[in-house]
Amino acid sequence: MATEYVEYPEQKTVEIRVEGRVSAEDFEQIAAHMEAFIQQHGKVKLIEVVRDFDGFDLSILKDAIRFDRKHLKDFTHCAVVSDSGWIGPFARFMSRFLDMELRVFRMDEVEEARKWLAGADNPSV
Repeated sequence: MATEYVEYPEQKTVEIRVEGRVSAEDFEQIAAHMEAFIQQHGKVKLIEVVRDFDGFDLSILKDAIRFDRKHLKDFTHCAVVSDSGWIGPFARFMSRFLDMELRVFRMDEVEEARKWLAGADNPSV
């Protein structure tokens, strides 16, 4: 499987790990879990850990856009973790159009990214 989905309910955070190509089945499973998590917790935080990204099935594009439009305001913070050369700059560019705080981290900073999200609602952390 190219993706892994992990929930941290006490921190209202979802972690998505990507390695390889994202299939339509991967997307459908993640979207369903995330939808339920958002319904249960309201606004949530997201960490995307991208070890290796070989693209996605084009068949998910329409559903992905629909999901993003519906839930764009449901995310308060996003940490993007990757060593892929183009992912960080792309995420920073896209953050200009998003109503959430977004930070980019290297793979060796994944724990830092998790700590940043854990403290996002608690200024003392």
